Amino acid sequence: MTEHDGAEPTPELPEDLTARLNAVLARRSLTGGPQGEPDTARGWLDVSYEAAYAEDLARASRAAETGLTAPGGHDPVNRASLYRALASVAALTGDHAAATRHIADRARVLAEAGYPHQARMETELGTMLLREPESFEATVLEGVLEDERTRSAHSVDTVLPDVLVALAVRHVEDGRFDPAVDLLEECLEILDARVAAAVPVPPESLASTRMFLAHVHLMGHEPESSAEIADEVLAGQANRAVRAAMWMLKAVVAHERGDSATAILDALRSVELHAAAGVRKGAASAAALLAGMADDAGDQQASILAWKVAVAQAEQGEVPEASDLTLALGHQLLEAEEHALAERVLAGLVRREEAARRLPGLARALVDLGHAARHQNRPAEALEHWGRASTLFEEAGATDEAARMYLASGALLNRQEKPEEAAERFSRAVELARQDEGTEDNDPAVLPQALHALGHVLCELGEERGVALLDEAIALAQDSSASWYEADFTDTRARGLWALRKGAAAVSSALTAADLFAASEDAMASSNAELFAAYVLLEQERAEEAASLFRMITEQEDTARYLRMAAWLGLAQSLDLSGDEDGATQARLEADAAASTEDPDDDESGQTGTAG
Repeated sequence: MTEHDGAEPTPELPEDLTARLNAVLARRSLTGGPQGEPDTARGWLDVSYEAAYAEDLARASRAAETGLTAPGGHDPVNRASLYRALASVAALTGDHAAATRHIADRARVLAEAGYPHQARMETELGTMLLREPESFEATVLEGVLEDERTRSAHSVDTVLPDVLVALAVRHVEDGRFDPAVDLLEECLEILDARVAAAVPVPPESLASTRMFLAHVHLMGHEPESSAEIADEVLAGQANRAVRAAMWMLKAVVAHERGDSATAILDALRSVELHAAAGVRKGAASAAALLAGMADDAGDQQASILAWKVAVAQAEQGEVPEASDLTLALGHQLLEAEEHALAERVLAGLVRREEAARRLPGLARALVDLGHAARHQNRPAEALEHWGRASTLFEEAGATDEAARMYLASGALLNRQEKPEEAAERFSRAVELARQDEGTEDNDPAVLPQALHALGHVLCELGEERGVALLDEAIALAQDSSASWYEADFTDTRARGLWALRKGAAAVSSALTAADLFAASEDAMASSNAELFAAYVLLEQERAEEAASLFRMITEQEDTARYLRMAAWLGLAQSLDLSGDEDGATQARLEADAAASTEDPDDDESGQTGTAG
């Protein structure tokens, strides 16, 4: 594929990308240095929040408990925040009694600090303010909302900010993003006004609310607003997990708008901070995004390293997606032609998937393991892996994927000159594709590809029913407006007809294919089809017709060198057959000239179109 004039330039990766990713693999962070235990209540509160984001609720609870006795633990703002963290963890673990106890502890701190109304309301509402409220609870909060708005107009002793956030959560779960944005913006206006008036506001309240608003903007397809809010979070005080999430969001936005260089750097920052905070799932997601972008930038080694980070983080965090990430690493290693290393990664994945009895995951790992074996010239092992994968896909009901594996197995067998065995695999692919035809999730491309493969090999085996299968594949391509595939299938039909020694029909089909390729703007394939037709004419001793077609190919502009050379040689043979010795000699001289000429297509490979 040629790049169009407006193609995005390939972004340059950060010079220290490899060093920074290796640092993450070595479990140290270059953004903040080695992280020891905090020595203040505020530090322990950050650890608690980071542990909660990492879904390590036991560590989150221990950190908050430790913070209560650390320096600054008796400050009302810190102490109230620590009790809220404890109550949230208890609610998440389903320990209602502990959650109620911690809410009461927080209420005492609030009342002593001069917020008796907020203390009473938080006690009455309980865990509604700590999690996604159910429909009935949302109705209760709606009833509280207006009274709290009225109170907020003349007092900071109100539960309004928390009610606004809780209702915004409910709206987001219902897919109502605009009202959620309105509620969150109202909450931030209140909190910002308190900061301006020197009223104590927990920094995590501002950061978490803004982070939530940034994500809602993104879900509502407002990426620029989302990125602006993320910048506000990063400019303020926030723990590493929140900052990591905001860098990830900015990376996604930059990637979507085509600013790959910025996206790569933002994703790298997200990887580092997520890993430093122990948020393994976030680190794995950011590393996976970075791996894809590095591959797009043409740096396969950086992509492989990023996939390794993603896998390591996912495995450390026992993230369910670890298998998918390992498969992606194996696939990237295959693309980088690191076949032996890919085999080691994929073989380990196969063992784990077998032990866990995850059939689709095991099948997909076997697919790539087969490719690793094939690239190392072990076709028998590749066929064994693909055979198992096909069976597993069928057991899992993934008939499209099973059919594709039968196609891959058949193609490999055909290359090994085992057409009968290839035909068996292609036949099974056709059966599965027909079963799946018309179902909701089927891939419409599978059936025509299977018909094409089976039709071709049957013609090579001398079975005329192969032509009917190719005709069906052509009809399907026509119905789906897949013009290039219609041309390709028609070209195969021509070769199949010649294998059946139907010369006139082969020539007609080849010339039709040439026209279809030309209409699809594939000039090289068009010339190749014409060349094939010319050689069929030559072998039928229709010398004059063959000479006309060969000469036409030599006169076409931008004809690839190997095609031009083959056409001149074919013309020489045609003229020999016609008794034109001088013309044949001149044609051979032209072929020699073409052989010594360099052109942009010098490294192109393809069939010369000979019919023998």
